[in-house]
Formats: sequence, structure tokens, C-alpha cells
Amino acid sequence: MAKGSVEVVRRSFEAFAGGDFESAFAAYDRRAEWTTAEDEPDSRTYRGIEEIRRFAASLAEPWADRFERAVVPEEYIDLGDWVVVPTSGRLHGRGSGIEVDILETYAVRVRGDRIVRVEEYRPRELALTAVRSGRSPNRADR
Repeated sequence: MAKGSVEVVRRSFEAFAGGDFESAFAAYDRRAEWTTAEDEPDSRTYRGIEEIRRFAASLAEPWADRFERAVVPEEYIDLGDWVVVPTSGRLHGRGSGIEVDILETYAVRVRGDRIVRVEEYRPRELALTAVRSGRSPNRADR
């Protein structure tokens, strides 16, 4: 099961990095949830695949190269039903050209062959701690 979870997440994240949302979200449960990092200006939980799709599409707006494989997974850490995925990259502002280094870690929960939850964190250690403890620290909705 765990190797299957890693493959489900890997396929989804590789497609997402290239902007292929159709393939990226093919493995998502229709009731999936995606919680953005707490330090995001609009930190919240997106519920349902349609809301998640709209959120993902909005990520490209401020960046010239967001879905040109500018942010890529570094590894896939197998934790059973959860897969932790540290990512990194450099984005360029659409209008300003400013360079911004991105470091995010995603904790992805898989049931069967479906992604049911994604949680964003900055440091990988926080994501690993949250998954291993069975709870998301400092999140009111978890």
C-alpha cells in the first residue's frame, strides 16, 4: 500500500509542477481538502476538488514561470497513509521579474489510490512532526 501511495503522489505532483491539472487532480477524491500554510496571507482549507482546482489555477497569477517546473519535489517520504514531499524552486514575478526562492513541504494523505488531504508547511520537520503525531499543530480545523 505505501509504495502505491508514493506513486499516486509522485504522478500527481509531477503533473502539477508542469501545470497539467487534469492529470494532477485525477487521483484526488472529489471531497479532498487542501490546507495552505499558516503564514500564507489567505491561509485556509479548500474543500472539494472544484475549489482545489480554482485555488491551484490562481497560483500562477503573480508568477511568470510557476508551472514550468520551477518548483519541484526534492523527495517523497513514505509514512504509510501519508507521503511528505519537500519542494524547492525559484519563481520570477510576472511584472517585476523579482526572484523568490520557494521552500514548501506538503503532507499528502492517501486512502486506497485517492489523495484525500494535502497540508502545506514550510519546514519539512514541521510536516514530519504533524504526520507522526497524528495531528496538525496549530490548526483549528484539524
